[in-house]
Amino acid sequence: MIALVTKSHRNRACALTLSLVVMSAPGAALAIDQNVFGAPMDHSSAFAPMPIGASTDYGSIGMAGERIPAGVTGAYMVPAGTGMFNYTPSFMHMSGNYIGSSQVSPQTIASSIFSGQFMTMKMGRMGGMGGMMTMLMPVMLRIVPSSMDSQMHMFNGMYGLTDSINVMVMGSYAQKSMTMTTFSGMSGVSVLGQSSGSTEGFNDAMVGANVRLYQDEINHLQAGLALALPVGTQTSTIQMLSPMGSYMTMRAPYAMQIGTGTVDLVPTVAYTGKTGPWSWGWMYRGRYALDKNSEGYQFGASSEFTGWGGYSFLPGVTTTFRVAAATQDHIHGQDSLINGLSTPANPLYYGGKHIDLLGGLAISGKPYGLGMSILAVEAGGPVFQDLNGPQLGRAWQVSVAGRVMF
Repeated sequence: MIALVTKSHRNRACALTLSLVVMSAPGAALAIDQNVFGAPMDHSSAFAPMPIGASTDYGSIGMAGERIPAGVTGAYMVPAGTGMFNYTPSFMHMSGNYIGSSQVSPQTIASSIFSGQFMTMKMGRMGGMGGMMTMLMPVMLRIVPSSMDSQMHMFNGMYGLTDSINVMVMGSYAQKSMTMTTFSGMSGVSVLGQSSGSTEGFNDAMVGANVRLYQDEINHLQAGLALALPVGTQTSTIQMLSPMGSYMTMRAPYAMQIGTGTVDLVPTVAYTGKTGPWSWGWMYRGRYALDKNSEGYQFGASSEFTGWGGYSFLPGVTTTFRVAAATQDHIHGQDSLINGLSTPANPLYYGGKHIDLLGGLAISGKPYGLGMSILAVEAGGPVFQDLNGPQLGRAWQVSVAGRVMF
């Protein structure tokens, strides 16, 4: 993503940050990136200029995003005439099926959750009265996911048009795989077998701008607005084992599609602070589809709020702890080619709420002769999930971030 940042003027600046961010595929999740813009003041005057990125804080190298957790994107800015390149690979594993906050077994889903489809059966009339009677029998879900793995490789660039305005552009490449358990026939809990499907490709892109709202020697506040643009496909196919024992090629479920197919509005607000070896921050990010895609659906509106704290125990080395809470509505509309007796084929079985705890480490390269660079890693998992199920829950996630300022 490309971000432009403006410098703080002699008075403590109130700047507006317009941030356009390009986000990735739906199942997937993006986090928040934040920069600590604390800068020392010339104590000879309370109104002396504060160069952006400058700081006398412990371990600071004056680089945007130097104490930001790896899983946080879009929470920092760069000075005028300065650019930054970011590469952020992230990995997520999902397992276990949830209805609300309760985990349920595949057998329970296969025996008790209506698929929305009926089976026609003909039966003889009672009492030998002759003729046949046609009955409609409800069919339970017969294909239940057991796990899903996803990888996202994000590439973004930022540039500072001014000290208070950044522009950015971002693209990503996604890989997804899902393993599903198929139950035999139209009823019962006899397992027929398992099948796996995978999809990959370029995800949606994002463009935007950031504006700084306020900055002093400790605090930095910015706001942003971005557009996610439909680049990834929504027509990927996979092979799936049917309840009747044959393999069928069908359109992959919504969670396995690479792109959303919609133009999405992505507003953000981010705050960071630091003093001495301590740093902290929070960020809000929303994502709102402006219309349904060409296949007839849109992902539900989502909101994420995250907050973190950090401590630099060595020059340029910061440990971080983060809490992330998110909520998302179910899918609205339906793709007529995504159907069948599987849980991820139902657009109502998406969305929900979750709270994650994550810990990480951020290392600045400059104290170790590696210039204006940062390497960060973060890992964690959920402590609470309340999902519009049945659907797979989150198990763990890992993010790595490499940032170079030029």
